[in-house]
This record gives sequence, C-alpha cells and structure tokens, in this order.
Amino acid sequence: MLSKLIRPEILQVESTNDCFLNCKPCMRKHLERPVGYIDVEEFKKLPLSSFEEVCLHGWGEPLLHPELFEMVRHVKSLGIKASMGTNGFLVNEKIDEIFSSGLDEISFGIYSFEGRKKAFDNLELLIKEKKERNSDKPTVFVDVTIFRDNLEEIPELVKTFVDMGVDGIVLHRLFNVYKVDPDVEYISSKEEKSLFKEVKKIGGKKVYLPTKHLKPCRIAFHTMFVTWECMQCSCVYLSEEYLGDARTDYETMLRRHLKFVSGMRKHEICRRCFW
Repeated sequence: MLSKLIRPEILQVESTNDCFLNCKPCMRKHLERPVGYIDVEEFKKLPLSSFEEVCLHGWGEPLLHPELFEMVRHVKSLGIKASMGTNGFLVNEKIDEIFSSGLDEISFGIYSFEGRKKAFDNLELLIKEKKERNSDKPTVFVDVTIFRDNLEEIPELVKTFVDMGVDGIVLHRLFNVYKVDPDVEYISSKEEKSLFKEVKKIGGKKVYLPTKHLKPCRIAFHTMFVTWECMQCSCVYLSEEYLGDARTDYETMLRRHLKFVSGMRKHEICRRCFW
C-alpha cells in the first residue's frame, strides 16, 4: 500500500557539510559526521535520472564546493530540475555560473537582518542580474526559519523580500526536536496563527506557510536525502542514520525508504517532530 502512495520525486543531495557560518537555529554544529565534499564522479553514480528534481543542499554551504556547477550541469543534461539552497554570502562570486549552468531554482536561507547584509546585497544583485540578462531562471526564493528570537523581525523581512521582487518567501517552523541549542525555542500556536495572518497580508500569494504536520510527513512523501558520503537517509534531519549506500537503483532506495516510513510513528525523532 505504501509503495503506491509514496514514491519520492525529489533527491536532496548534500554537496558538502562545510560552512563558514554558525547560525543560531542550525543544528549543524552538533552533528558528529566528518566534514567533507561529495566526489563528482560518485555523485553521478546516484540514480539521478529516476527523480524529477535534484536539490543540492544539506548541512553546509553548497557554493563552497568547487565543482558544484559541474553537478548542476550534469543534472540538467539528464533533463531534470536542478535547485539549491544557500546562505547567500558567496553568490556574487558565482553569479555567472549560476546563470550559465542552467540552475532552475535557488533559495536563500535568511532568518534575520542582523549580520546578513552580504546575503541581502547578493539577493538584490541576483534579482538585478536576472532582469538585466532577461532570464527566467533561476526562480528566487527566500527560506525564513521561524523561532522566538526573530518573531518580531519576520513581518519586516517579508516586506523587504517582497519589495526586492523575490518569487516567493517560504516560512519554516524551527526544527528543535534534538541537537539544537536549548535556548532556541519555537513560538506558541497563538503567536504562530497571528504571525501567519500578518505575513499573508503583507506578501499574499508570494508567502508559503508551513502546513499541518502529518505522519508520514510531506518530506517522506516527496523527498529522499543523500549525504556527501553518498549515504541514503530518510530525512535531512536524520543525516546520521544511514539506510544504505545511495549509489544504487531507485527501487532499492525506495524499499529502504518505505521500510523506514512504515515505522516512523514509533521513531523517537519523527514521533516528536512538527516541522
């Protein structure tokens, strides 16, 4: 039954787990895996053509990978959508490659004004370049993680991004089930409801709000995750729980995925997750 309902179409690949930032809501600093970069030839051994989209992002900054755009071009050569997430700080250095590679979608992770001027400048630069080059790619999104410390900033952030001309703003709940600093907290359901109402007034259809959490979750339905070591995991938040080597075929990956999903209601992290 599960195999008829769940056939993930998005492969999220961690090009690297290296990063030069130490963002407060990020659990990266508490992960125990070694820091490394995926080998491009090993990346090509993944069953990429079995997916509709390959998203190059994980627990690091993808633009640090010196061969990132070779991977993007390879994905595009297969006729597949290529996307990536970034903190935005290196975009100005890679601007020509972003456009020449055929990248379909880029998402900037920006959760605050403080300490993010370079990311804002590069977001503005990318939108400007896109207009000047008369290009419809990449689609530009901003991901905003919601937590107590930035609650008051979020409406102004949304207004700023709308004024800049981004294609969309995606709000995410803080994932704080484990390995996040204990002083980083999520907001109350009442505050969440009020925030969602306010930002929708500001951004309208450009604002994408978190949906009600279900089990199996929307991530399990749509996405598989692979670490830079080419190891399959059920979810980016469970990147230290390997299901097996991802350099195999889609059906093998799917069987592992479905086996995990069938028991996720009993999994300690999944049971408590509301992301």
